[in-house]
Amino acid sequence: MEISVVCDTYLTYIIELSDELEVVLNKVNNKYKGINEPKIIGFAFRCLPDEIGRKTFRRYDKDKELTLDLTVSYEEYKKMYKTEIRHDLGHTFYNYLEDSLKKYKFKEINTKELLSDIKNWCNEIGWLEEEVDYSKDLDLPN
Repeated sequence: MEISVVCDTYLTYIIELSDELEVVLNKVNNKYKGINEPKIIGFAFRCLPDEIGRKTFRRYDKDKELTLDLTVSYEEYKKMYKTEIRHDLGHTFYNYLEDSLKKYKFKEINTKELLSDIKNWCNEIGWLEEEVDYSKDLDLPN
């Protein structure tokens, strides 16, 4: 199994934050490389204007690829500090993954272990904290 993230956004913070997540994705990819189904879990982080009307969706296809396409509001995120975006996006990412794994129930994945690993590794990089840590990243988006 391989997990990856792509971004579609006007905010550079989303791209920077997805880069932070690479450490976690690399650990997941190393530990779970023997999993054949799903072959790929692909996240798309989309921070787009509300007027576009893009909705969050998930899809599992015949090629054993799970697509988790997350859309968040550009209007909301452009008002946030980077640390607030990290907090919101982190929880949105994790919760959507958790819901998706419950929905599809892949036989080869120990869902509890995978989610525990991801939660621990995300916490190591400052994602999934209970509260926003205002002591870091206090620049507003550009």
